Amino acid sequence: MDRTIIPIASGKGGVGKSFIAANLSIALAGLGKKVIAADLDFGGSNLHTCFGMHNTHPGIGDYLRAHYGKLEDLLVKTNTDNLQFLAGDARSPFMANMHHAQKLRLVQNLRKLDCEFLILDLGSGSTFNTLDFFGMTRLGLLVATPEHTSIMNMLTFLKLFAFRIIERTVPRNKSVEKKLRELYKLSVSEGLLTVGNMLNEISVIDKEYAEKAKQNWSLYRPRIVFNKCESPGDLELIKDLQNTLDENLMLHVDFFGCLYSDSAVPKTFYERKPLNESSPSSFIQDDINLLADRINRLWTQPIRNSSDLLIANANKVFIQRQS
Repeated sequence: MDRTIIPIASGKGGVGKSFIAANLSIALAGLGKKVIAADLDFGGSNLHTCFGMHNTHPGIGDYLRAHYGKLEDLLVKTNTDNLQFLAGDARSPFMANMHHAQKLRLVQNLRKLDCEFLILDLGSGSTFNTLDFFGMTRLGLLVATPEHTSIMNMLTFLKLFAFRIIERTVPRNKSVEKKLRELYKLSVSEGLLTVGNMLNEISVIDKEYAEKAKQNWSLYRPRIVFNKCESPGDLELIKDLQNTLDENLMLHVDFFGCLYSDSAVPKTFYERKPLNESSPSSFIQDDINLLADRINRLWTQPIRNSSDLLIANANKVFIQRQS
């Protein structure tokens, strides 16, 4: 069975990452897809609450600590057909500090799970573990709100992700590693450290390494979803954001979704139910369904003019809802 892995991350907490991970999983399952939603937010696992489930199931923490036989043995049925849930570490604390060998074992076994879509709810921020889980595929999904702090934290996440990919491109090179450590320690007053600057500095030491790192980084194409939007005007930031991504990170992204603010969201948390049970006719449920359909049809291919297409669609939806 072909498997699509979608790690979902955010530069900061509070942007709705877990809410989107859970309800997107439900929407994809509603399209007849075999879906597994896994909670990889180690140190803050709470994806089960978005499904209306209790923290009673052994999960990844138990698997790594107690050496359960197979990861798939920990999959739990949900109230949604075609959807299974894999709990995180809520019953096994301190997994946020898992060893490298544990992380490799987990990644290898996550890739073996039998499903069509594997949705990974990652922790907020830019820890090495989160960056490495996000790098399990070239096409991760980032959630941000239109607020300045959220955008800046997302850019920080992508910058650190770029550095992580670059330093792990080829076998260890002590001279390059030393240079990278020097670059990481640069103060703000010494100038902005961009991906281009980093590659130029590495090229002086090892041109082949720098070229391989550049080629490898060019393969990544994250998808960005804006959550908690109030109007299409919130997306005016996209042009400046794309320029920053081009100039500082040498990164192409696809602007993949716009979810409008809806009072149905806090209601789901109050009732401890997913959207399809709490507010099935809400606008936010429509937005989630639209995102699921877009992922089902277009996830594996780059989208030309994604910014223009998203803005046009956001305007269309907004106008329809005002009538």
